[in-house]
Amino acid sequence: MNRLPALACEPHHTRGGAAGAARAQTDAPAWYRQKVKVPKRVWGSGIYTPGAVAYHAQITALAQRSDGCRAGVATLAGYLGNSKRTAERYIAELAAPGPDGRAELTTVRRTGSDGDGETAVRHTRGVARGEHFAYVAVLAVKSLRHPLFVLYCALAYAVATRTPVTAAELAGLLGVTERSARRMTDELEALGWIAVHRRAGDHGRHLYTVHDHPLHPVPEEPLPPDTDGGSAADTNGGSLAIKEDAGLTDESSTQERGAFRRRRDDRKWVGEPVENPTPASSAPATFRSHVRPAAPPAYAGPQLTLSPRVWAVLAPVADLLPHTTAFAVRRVAREIGRQLDAGIWADDIRDQLTRLRAWTPAEEIRDPGRWLLGAVLPVRSRCGRTDCHWGFLAHTGTPCKACAEIDTAHPPHTSDWNECRHCGKPSRQPLPGGLCRTCA
Repeated sequence: MNRLPALACEPHHTRGGAAGAARAQTDAPAWYRQKVKVPKRVWGSGIYTPGAVAYHAQITALAQRSDGCRAGVATLAGYLGNSKRTAERYIAELAAPGPDGRAELTTVRRTGSDGDGETAVRHTRGVARGEHFAYVAVLAVKSLRHPLFVLYCALAYAVATRTPVTAAELAGLLGVTERSARRMTDELEALGWIAVHRRAGDHGRHLYTVHDHPLHPVPEEPLPPDTDGGSAADTNGGSLAIKEDAGLTDESSTQERGAFRRRRDDRKWVGEPVENPTPASSAPATFRSHVRPAAPPAYAGPQLTLSPRVWAVLAPVADLLPHTTAFAVRRVAREIGRQLDAGIWADDIRDQLTRLRAWTPAEEIRDPGRWLLGAVLPVRSRCGRTDCHWGFLAHTGTPCKACAEIDTAHPPHTSDWNECRHCGKPSRQPLPGGLCRTCA
């Protein structure tokens, strides 16, 4: 059996593929500049997983040798940085019949002249005439993790066919969100495999340049796994636990006298009998007096704090805050923060508080929190101007001319009550002579 040499330039892999690109060396092996054709039906149909696409490209590269691909499963797994179990799953995925009934991978078992079995020879399904494919470097298969390699194939195909692509289209191809597709593109660019010319194409689209080798060496420490798409690191090479962890199922964590029993015991412990007290009254619930519930426990959480920008706005009414509940103060702080985030100047809100506090008598402010939330902080302007608060301009406090013109054209309806000067009966209608119908 011909064994592949262990090359020094082979990057160190972790589970799920290497995190970066291989280092360029002068004594590079023959496959360092080798390129293979990966059919679009494999990487662009969405039928095969990214790991199966990577193994298809790796087996295709090894099959170009004179004796074909005679690498074992463990050797293929070592090339791509996976476990043997993961490699077997990806190979089985390629060996299964595809949508057209044909498999992408064919395995031929052979026996030597001495009767001993030899390593199987694997062949991938070739590219038919006129079929679309991506012409990619073998170094990218060994260096990039599997989802990045699929993205690399898609960008190589797009550049070769001069097809403009968007992040949404790449996300649909990879089966991730658009944000994750942008993150993966930035990661591929950071590794030096592509160059992104932002907004250089038609209609503001990005243009890409795909390289056969990374432009800069890989960092010493591998990059952390990308979890922006909502998925954790690849753990397909492992297996589920089949034994209980003694640290999680010891006697100290098992409830012996709780509400449930996890294991059968010898019934040594038996609960003592409990006597149910007789109710004090056997009267129906309808005739029983209302029992006041127990008082809720006192609040033991963190004390109320206000941010400096909110406290600067509330300076004109700071003397009212001690007489306001914490719940109302929180609502006031949120409303001020919302107005500040919406673009209203802090000076405008502070001037509004100062002006309305000066106009409102102290005896009429019975509930400071309700007064701040209902009459002071809401910005109501009939004229539509942003600097008009309750008919007065910010900072200056002068009456708004636009609101005055609206009042002249449409005088407000009065809500004053008319009282009879004889009996004192109220009436909304004007009373001629000051007397109601009864007294008239």
